Amino acid sequence: MTTEARRPVVETPKPRLRGWFHGAAALGSLLVTITLVARTRSDPVRCFSLLVFGLSMIELYGLSAVYHIGNWQPGRQRVLRAVDHANIFVLIAGTYTPICVNLFAGRLRITVLLLIWTLALAGVLCAVLTLRLPRWVSTGLYIIMGWIALGTLPWLLHLLPWPALLLLGAGGALYSIGAVIYALRRPNPLPYIFGFHEIFHLFTIAGGAAFVIVIWIWVVPFPRG
Repeated sequence: MTTEARRPVVETPKPRLRGWFHGAAALGSLLVTITLVARTRSDPVRCFSLLVFGLSMIELYGLSAVYHIGNWQPGRQRVLRAVDHANIFVLIAGTYTPICVNLFAGRLRITVLLLIWTLALAGVLCAVLTLRLPRWVSTGLYIIMGWIALGTLPWLLHLLPWPALLLLGAGGALYSIGAVIYALRRPNPLPYIFGFHEIFHLFTIAGGAAFVIVIWIWVVPFPRG
């Protein structure tokens, strides 16, 4: 055996802030979900759509924090990583749900919901069954799912005011920028404290916050057709 073969592999330590931003976001999502459900409890359909949205946020941020903060054995780490990646598909579909249910009507509502949840299910199955999707595949699927909303733009232009549309666009852009940072692993300013993954997490939180504002202000009170 050569000296090189015996040399131990040195792994880069996990950044100190890894997972903590998503931990805080999970607590914030819990408060948002409780409030949204309380506001809409007299309308079961609206309430359920908001519960789906809220639970998708709590699930993603909460399990992401557990996965990224903890130090896991390799086998369990692979499973948690797959679940973490799968939850991104769930969050995207969960975000579409209250918008589709409460803003859209008829065939458009059913078509978009079926499409987005079918893609989410496919993404979840691929992530969980393979335990590790190639980074470019998962990133591409996230972006495609997110920008399916462009196909509904003619209806959104009619249903929502410009501030809401700008926030929706900002949310999608923030998610997309975060996905690109995740795929490229750059910028990576302080690898031992605050690296590219932490920047990615902050972009997902900011994008999610934009959608929360739209849903809170415009979707919740919208007269459902």
